[in-house]
Amino acid sequence: MNKRAFLEGFFTASTVAFGGHFMWRRLNGEGSLLLSDAESPVLPQTGEAAPKGFAFTPVEIKSLLPQQGIPAPAPVADLRMPVLASENLAENVSHSGNSRLEISSLSDDQVDAYLRKIRNFDAVFASDIYLDQRYESVLVKTTKHLAQVESYIGHGHFNLMSFDEMLRAGRNYPAIGAFEADELNFLEEIFFANPNRYGFFGKKISHEITDAIPKAEVSKIPNSGHFLLKGESLNLYNKIKADVGDEVILTSGVRSNVKQMHLFLAKSIEANGNLSRASRSLAPPGHSYHGVGDFDIGKIGLGARNFTNEFSQTVEYERIARLGYVDIRYPTDNLFGVRFEPWHIKLG
Repeated sequence: MNKRAFLEGFFTASTVAFGGHFMWRRLNGEGSLLLSDAESPVLPQTGEAAPKGFAFTPVEIKSLLPQQGIPAPAPVADLRMPVLASENLAENVSHSGNSRLEISSLSDDQVDAYLRKIRNFDAVFASDIYLDQRYESVLVKTTKHLAQVESYIGHGHFNLMSFDEMLRAGRNYPAIGAFEADELNFLEEIFFANPNRYGFFGKKISHEITDAIPKAEVSKIPNSGHFLLKGESLNLYNKIKADVGDEVILTSGVRSNVKQMHLFLAKSIEANGNLSRASRSLAPPGHSYHGVGDFDIGKIGLGARNFTNEFSQTVEYERIARLGYVDIRYPTDNLFGVRFEPWHIKLG
């Protein structure tokens, strides 16, 4: 089967729900979260033209990353891969007035460009979309604030923390501090923004930023710091361990909107504001299947390399691949704009 037939047969980009007063203003033309090629932003401090993309150093990036749970840091890519303007798939989505991408309407060059991006997920493409640089300070401020919450309440509890619980923790604990209006507006903008615009085509799983994971419906997995939803998710994990061996470990389980927000913002910082590049490695908040039962597995002793292709070369993965009841969410050349994730187990 050729690549066009493959994409035409299985592409299912979803319609994204929008909401929130701040996003309503954005949708009515009062500014944009994203930086478009037509814009020439200026630095508010000096009035000088701002460069495209942030310029964080490796030390600054390391200081902002979450304690656990983010895929291994990507190398800073110097490669500026030339991409035709017509290859920007997000433009096809926005011009059509809906978020379902019609593969049959794309040229061969556009199909090739889509596949090349997810195969080279850490490369920097000329058509990548960046967060407007005027958001740099609030991006850093908010990410650090989320890190304070995680550090104070603990990694495991942070995986389950709802947005309302985060707000209460900020108000009640001076070590965290209350979230300010600019941070809350920014979190809302990121959550409700349409990620099709920067190249992520996965389904919207959580439609409200305040959606919460019922604590009574999760089970803590010993020695992991992670939780799984009781029932299908927990049963599948236990079955995989029983059939593959005790070297299999849970590397990430159920994740709340707050946790996914922290991971995505940190990934965006690591990518120096390149939201396209960030979303090729990590689902934007509200779009992660970790909120409804998916989980990540790895091999004991492999550490951060469990979030790389190296995991697919282990004996454990080979055994999992032979099990007829296991699927992965993001296979090679998948349809979501996401890199190959052999560790991400699909539920349902």
